[in-house]
Amino acid sequence: MGRREMQVHEITERPAKKAMPPRPEPIVELEEVEIDPARPERRRMCVDYTDLNKACPKDPFPLPRIDQLVDETAGSALLSFMDAFRGYHQIYMHKADEEKTASITPNGVYCYQVMPFELKNVGATYTRMVARLFQDLLGKSMVAYVDDMLVKSPEESGHAQDLAEFFQVMLKYIRRLNPKKCAFTVQGGKFLGYMVTKRGIEPNPEKV
Repeated sequence: MGRREMQVHEITERPAKKAMPPRPEPIVELEEVEIDPARPERRRMCVDYTDLNKACPKDPFPLPRIDQLVDETAGSALLSFMDAFRGYHQIYMHKADEEKTASITPNGVYCYQVMPFELKNVGATYTRMVARLFQDLLGKSMVAYVDDMLVKSPEESGHAQDLAEFFQVMLKYIRRLNPKKCAFTVQGGKFLGYMVTKRGIEPNPEKV
């Protein structure tokens, strides 16, 4: 698939973007769409929001500390690793801000209806959403770092209930997971670059 065909596919096959009606004077400076060359086997469209990000104040909402999350996870009897499906795209843009994400494509001017990956504060915004939705589970049966989520149980017999509570929240707020990156009811696995098991934290074999 060529560059132009890839751009057309991205804007017509995915619901993330919508066409903008013509305006006599654009409200924002439009960005040029590029195809990310870093991963040719999984090419995706990206937009350079450098100027927009410079104009946006930084969201001070903190990201969790990785060392604390790993410590909380190590020693659990059973673990379930989950990854959100295009996590940032599961948050809708404010209607008034959609046009600020406008970009030029071969088929015209498009803007995002959902939060694009390239914006400055997407990590903090997503982390805040997770903190609100899963406030009753975080620090107890669940830990999360942005869109990487893990359900942990000190006893194997309680893991089914812990997972049920997690999925109740997912269903209530219509969140989606990427099944290719999920692993359920395992005794260990890689989380945020560390190997966590019932025995504790172990060396990552990929880095030994």
